[in-house]
Amino acid sequence: MIPLNIQESGVIAMLLILARCSGIFVFTPFLGSANIPAHVRVLLSFVITYVFSLSVSLPPIPAVTGIASILFGIAGELFIGLVIGFAAHAMFAGLQFAGQIIGFHIGLSLVNTIDPQSSTRSTSLSVYQNYLGTMLFLGINGHHWIIRAIYNSLTVVPPYSVGFHSQLMQKLVAFTSQLFVIGFELAAPVVAVVFLTDFIIGVIGRSAPQLQIMIIGLPLKVLVGLSGLGLALYFFPSAMRTHFSQFHGDLDGLIRSMRK
Repeated sequence: MIPLNIQESGVIAMLLILARCSGIFVFTPFLGSANIPAHVRVLLSFVITYVFSLSVSLPPIPAVTGIASILFGIAGELFIGLVIGFAAHAMFAGLQFAGQIIGFHIGLSLVNTIDPQSSTRSTSLSVYQNYLGTMLFLGINGHHWIIRAIYNSLTVVPPYSVGFHSQLMQKLVAFTSQLFVIGFELAAPVVAVVFLTDFIIGVIGRSAPQLQIMIIGLPLKVLVGLSGLGLALYFFPSAMRTHFSQFHGDLDGLIRSMRK
């Protein structure tokens, strides 16, 4: 260990705040998107850190006596930022999951594309759902919620006070479970319509075997599925606003669960 004998200072405080702010640019939707250049994200991290350092009154930071103490504090701050970013990422993963389900049932899951935000292979409907949810999230200033959550966490969970409890695990499991809730809720109307179409095609195929059901079935399912998806867009904003509001309310409980 290299002794530093560095006492509490503004430099150490800004370094810890920077580590916490940097965590949201890894997992958080839009803010952590690969579409945003790395140097822009670094610049935003420094700007947010500077603003927070001027507006937040942190409690006294324990005296730093070595590199290990600094690294331990940075790791804890990164953990807080990553947890908050993961909570938001799980919600948008539900949108992608809904696109995967819809694409599978209407026959559009055979062709994958590269999601520009995550640089991973995904179906076209998953990318579509993700972009649709991102636009709605930005439209209601949801990205401000993430930044405000980091600000509030500096008061609730100051540096060197993060803890890993069973309550935190329960909160993370609850956020992860919303992935499946959002996915099934958004995909259910389209899946129901496609299932009804499959049933009708099956009845027609049994009653009129001379018809080439396999030839007309696939394009008919695509047409019906896309039509149902278009009609479901009417209910999409209200459904997602409900989930976004729940996410906003649950963020405070998630932050409190990270304190020792």
